[in-house]
Amino acid sequence: MEKIHIKRKGQRKAAEREAPVGSAATRKLLRAYLEEAIVLTKGKSKSEAKHLLKDYFDKADKKALLDSPDALAVVEAKEKKLEEKAKGASLKAKANYASDADVAGLSDTIAFGVAGVATSMLAPIVATDVNLLSGTMLAATAAYTAVKGGKALVAEMSVSKTPQQAKDARDYARVKHAQLALKLLKKEIEAPIKAAEKAKRKEEIAQLFAVGYGQPSGGLIQKPVQAAMLKKQKSER
Repeated sequence: MEKIHIKRKGQRKAAEREAPVGSAATRKLLRAYLEEAIVLTKGKSKSEAKHLLKDYFDKADKKALLDSPDALAVVEAKEKKLEEKAKGASLKAKANYASDADVAGLSDTIAFGVAGVATSMLAPIVATDVNLLSGTMLAATAAYTAVKGGKALVAEMSVSKTPQQAKDARDYARVKHAQLALKLLKKEIEAPIKAAEKAKRKEEIAQLFAVGYGQPSGGLIQKPVQAAMLKKQKSER
């Protein structure tokens, strides 16, 4: 006797949730793009990762992916999965990533930081009173040290102390770097779509003006009755 398998309601819903979005070819292209981005940014700080990903995106061979008709749908599906993973991360892993606790030294390039803060504070002062220069340098140093001290404290508290915590931090960093790479890709995919939508709106507005829905002072009349009255006034002149 042939067995008949009946899917229960819960099983059907699970199957629907797990159904892949888009074609296998597009998903493969996206997977390759993200895997390369993750490898490139492994062990890097947030700022380093952002810089590397921008350079990677500019140079990556992504034409086939961008030209895929289902690219946006596949990207948005992946975007949703990454958001869920990021939300599920521990608070310690998130703090670790935010402070670069596992990937950056706590005394990183403080001289450059002081110089950056000082430059913005010195610009108007040097032109008026050179005697205030030394005092401003001290203030800049204090301001930067306070910021770096706060970051160092967070990093000290959130640095991984067990293999599991280190793994969690790496996994969360992978997700965040994948999100950064995905954001760049999505913006590129959406650019022509948004441009087409903008052109369509401009054409619709031009058509409204052409049939008398424009005001002499500029802008569109919102109520058809007002539009009709204005059209009548124009015909009587």
